[in-house]
Amino acid sequence: MKDSHFIHLLKTQFDLSENGEKMLEPRIKKMLMPKGTPLLRPGEVCRHIYFLESGFLRLYVDKEEQETTDFSSPGHFCAAVDSLLLQSQSKEGIICETDTKLYVLHYFDLMVLEDLSLEFVMLSKKVLSYYLLRLNQEKRVYLKGNAAEKFQHLCQHYPGLAAHIKHKDMASYLGITQQSFSRILKASLTKG
Repeated sequence: MKDSHFIHLLKTQFDLSENGEKMLEPRIKKMLMPKGTPLLRPGEVCRHIYFLESGFLRLYVDKEEQETTDFSSPGHFCAAVDSLLLQSQSKEGIICETDTKLYVLHYFDLMVLEDLSLEFVMLSKKVLSYYLLRLNQEKRVYLKGNAAEKFQHLCQHYPGLAAHIKHKDMASYLGITQQSFSRILKASLTKG
């Protein structure tokens, strides 16, 4: 685990110390999950934080059809945040859209680490702050941008996503029809 992308990110971007690394390592599980594996189903309680080394995850809610609510890509964390923080039933599910290599930290292990060391309280705060800022940036794009601008933003922040995710799921996330998504995809391919 010492040379994992996960530990490297925490050390370089979020200031994880050597001592913190030693405390964290035995609590992390490395997993290889095949495409189509559900990590969380709607109605379950999210008890894990995932960090992706490779592959893509998709978050969704079950309505008349599955509605895509978010994606996660290599180098990012993933969880059904409401369920994780409140330890309540999740409205969202999480599924592996590709074969995925990820690191898993159980919620209760994080709570133990925070009890044992102020470093993990600060680390959690830094990670949450990073994602809140990113969410705020996305909010601006999604409030003011058209579907093509939203797709462009998605491709910039999740490189390779469009090649691995079904068009119906991309269209669902963007809030457009599959036909509209096909036109946007075609236009973006002719530009680039």
